[in-house]
Amino acid sequence: MIRIPVVKEGIRALFLSFVILLFAVVPVIAGEKYGTFVKVIENVRGGFDDISRAVESGLGKAGWEVLGTYDTGVPQGCNFRSRVIIFSSKDYAGSIMKNGVKAAFALPLRAGVYEDETGINVALVNPASVNRTTIDETKLDNFSSVLAESLIDVIAGAVPGTVVKKQIGEIRSKGRIGGMGGGDFISKIKEIYAAKDDTGDTFTKVSEDVKKGILNNTKGWKLTYTYNLSDHGAIIFGVTNTMMERRAFTIAGEKRSSGSYKFPGIDHGASFPIEVIIYKDNGIVKVVTLDGMYRMKMYFEDAGMWAFMKNMGMPGEIEDEIVKMSVSELNK
Repeated sequence: MIRIPVVKEGIRALFLSFVILLFAVVPVIAGEKYGTFVKVIENVRGGFDDISRAVESGLGKAGWEVLGTYDTGVPQGCNFRSRVIIFSSKDYAGSIMKNGVKAAFALPLRAGVYEDETGINVALVNPASVNRTTIDETKLDNFSSVLAESLIDVIAGAVPGTVVKKQIGEIRSKGRIGGMGGGDFISKIKEIYAAKDDTGDTFTKVSEDVKKGILNNTKGWKLTYTYNLSDHGAIIFGVTNTMMERRAFTIAGEKRSSGSYKFPGIDHGASFPIEVIIYKDNGIVKVVTLDGMYRMKMYFEDAGMWAFMKNMGMPGEIEDEIVKMSVSELNK
């Protein structure tokens, strides 16, 4: 056997090559560029809770159902607040689920209300970007961009401030996420449990057991919303963890942080919660979530390769904890 000597510089170069590959972009025909998020409005006038309620009220008046709200974790030393508003509608869910049960990962929609040195801001996960990744490169382009503009108008009409409509987060000209850890979205859906059939009783039992496992976990995870899509053969549980969010937003803001803008990463607040989905697929009830690294790249790729390099184990740790709690009651 030939032994190849490895020195520290060689290891460093090899690791660097891996990280560069992680962020490599496979050339494709360029399309419209969309940010993962849209910063809708800044310099919002009023109290944080009042603004959050105004956003919820505006969404409700426009026909959206608020499924849940919660205050996210923030980086250590940060005194700013960050809140996520999760919402959807029967009509929107129907339009998305026409694309198959796995399209449930495009649901629900999320808006983030957050403070920074300039005041209160509102951003939302950009459906024009997310739907292109989770469903199809072009099929929903017009539908999603019109929806994004409509949501911007709703939020801008609900709260007083400066409307900016700024694309933020990773700016992509395609839906497919490339490089190491990327790939076709469908291939990144992680099946963590499969029942023997898809009867109504089985679907109900599996859903109840997954929910029980989430509620009984001892790792600090919390259930933020339940989205019952049983008419479409699915149910979504949104889960998150304050310490995980704190770390994620620190990473997201690291390269943008400055003396006058210390905690920029909380503009990614609407990245969470994470989806655990139970759905009927090919005669089986399945429990699924998204591959940890893929989801992290989907929402945090703009943090840069060095941020990912220093926190390479984080996505796997998150995924492992979600899997374990989700199946804890199922495996009894």
